[in-house]
Amino acid sequence: MSLPASIPPPSRSWKDIRQAVNPRAMSKEGHRRRTVAGLKFAAVCAFVLGGAVAAIGFYLTWQSNPASLKDAGGSLPLKQVVFSTDGVLDRAWLDRTLALPKRASLMSLDLAALEQRLLGSGQAQSVVFRRRFADNSLVAVVQERAPVARLMAQVDGEAPRLRLVARDGVVYEGVGYELAMLDRLPWLDGVRLRRSSKTGIEPIIEMEKTAQLLQTAQRLVPELFAGWQVVSLARLASDEEIMVHSTVIPEIVFDARAEFPRQLARLDYIVDFLHSKGAPPVQRIDLALGGQVPVELQENVPLKPAGVAPRKTVFQPKQRRDF
Repeated sequence: MSLPASIPPPSRSWKDIRQAVNPRAMSKEGHRRRTVAGLKFAAVCAFVLGGAVAAIGFYLTWQSNPASLKDAGGSLPLKQVVFSTDGVLDRAWLDRTLALPKRASLMSLDLAALEQRLLGSGQAQSVVFRRRFADNSLVAVVQERAPVARLMAQVDGEAPRLRLVARDGVVYEGVGYELAMLDRLPWLDGVRLRRSSKTGIEPIIEMEKTAQLLQTAQRLVPELFAGWQVVSLARLASDEEIMVHSTVIPEIVFDARAEFPRQLARLDYIVDFLHSKGAPPVQRIDLALGGQVPVELQENVPLKPAGVAPRKTVFQPKQRRDF
């Protein structure tokens, strides 16, 4: 019978001995170091917490009432204005229109007033300002209007000056456009301009339909549109008709209530058909009568006595049934 092996007790080390230190036995230097470390830790926590609270308060105040931060932002001088646009306006126009003081601070700027300055020109359709604190900059983003026609207007007794008309009827002085581009715009006639205290001239109410006709013609019949010189709105309010005076056809009448693509397709077909038949030049085409299109042809001046009225015919195209 074998005896169980005797298991020796585990060896003990000096680390197993409890070494509780009585705080009273700690030296004065140890107490001092412990107190200083605690104060430093409390100071760091208070600094971080205070900075977070200040940052949150500044952000909330800036969102709700930026004007109250003008005094606090007086130490942030404006370094630059970052400008971007989708049109032709340049930096010189921006600086001239804003007219910022030389020592302006970032927070002292009244963004609402600056926005009204840019919008007052008429060429700027929308303006967005943004303060950029990373480099003390003011960001200005401008969306411009595009002109569809031009006219001569007289404001405040001044000599008549060139004005541009946008799709929404806003009349403004064009800045930065090339002369060749302006020469391709048709002149606008038959409109009554009203004075405005903000922009100088009230927007033209009837301009939306006219702009739709001009842009559709430029896209579908560019060769015919290149000869359009004057667009008259004299009969738009009464008869809902738009008259176009062209170098190819002295007078073209459009129905503002009907679809412009179909009317332009008829016009293009009539011009091509008469040209292929060797007909005399066209004096007038009335597209406002639906299926029947009255066409007045110019008489041959050398073969007819003076004062003979143009010959009128009714054009009913049968080859094209999609009109």
